[in-house]
Amino acid sequence: MENVQKSARSYLFIPANRVERFEKALNTQADAIIIDLEDAVPVDMKISARNGLKNWLMDHPQKNVMIRINSKNSEWFTDDIQLAKFSNVQAIILPKTESVADIDAITAIHVINIFALIETPFGFANIRQIAQAKSVQALMFGSIDFQLEMNMQGGYEELLSFRNEFVLASKLAGIESPIDGVTVDFKDETLVERETLQAKNLGFAGKLCIHPNQVNIVNTAFTPTDAEMEWAQRVLKAVHQAQGQAISLDGKMIDLPVILRAQKILKQAGLNA
Repeated sequence: MENVQKSARSYLFIPANRVERFEKALNTQADAIIIDLEDAVPVDMKISARNGLKNWLMDHPQKNVMIRINSKNSEWFTDDIQLAKFSNVQAIILPKTESVADIDAITAIHVINIFALIETPFGFANIRQIAQAKSVQALMFGSIDFQLEMNMQGGYEELLSFRNEFVLASKLAGIESPIDGVTVDFKDETLVERETLQAKNLGFAGKLCIHPNQVNIVNTAFTPTDAEMEWAQRVLKAVHQAQGQAISLDGKMIDLPVILRAQKILKQAGLNA
């Protein structure tokens, strides 16, 4: 086996106006760092935060990050997008994505990978079209804002049907599996673990984090277990030995979906056959 690039599991938000925290965040085990120009930054600090981030990007060309810009309907959107032109900006997180036109507004300025953050009823209503838009790498669920807009009470279970649609829309569009929303109570490690495992079981590929303490919990939950890796290796070994003949393993037929699942497990573990 040889190492291959793992899929991102944990996405850690850092306020754009807290430049002194950038390096600390990059030194965590988070698979991706999102510098946040939107919710985490007060209105009167939007411009200064953007300028500070711009200077940091120029001074740290080897430090790769993602950026959550302000929404398309905000006064800061067009200037925020200019940051996408820096080579160390891996992707743009677009909050309150509601249509393909929102995605096109970014690519008209600069072509870059986009994570569409769905957090409004209008965005959810158009989720399948958004998932198929050019440059959309994956969908993200802004579950907290969505729940507020829908006037919904309760917790994870009440949003189950909506989460299922995220996974289905991603599959139909042929893009990466979606990223689940944050767990607000970062001190409740049991809750973070439970909600992360629920997201994994539904078909999500990762989870947004708002505190460094959540990162290792999320990474562990989304990392295949030893039993899963052993099963995947056995499947692919059996397929190789069969040389195209129909085969079974543990009394079950091995067909294409089984093979693809085995390959995905090993990729998630950073391994390849």
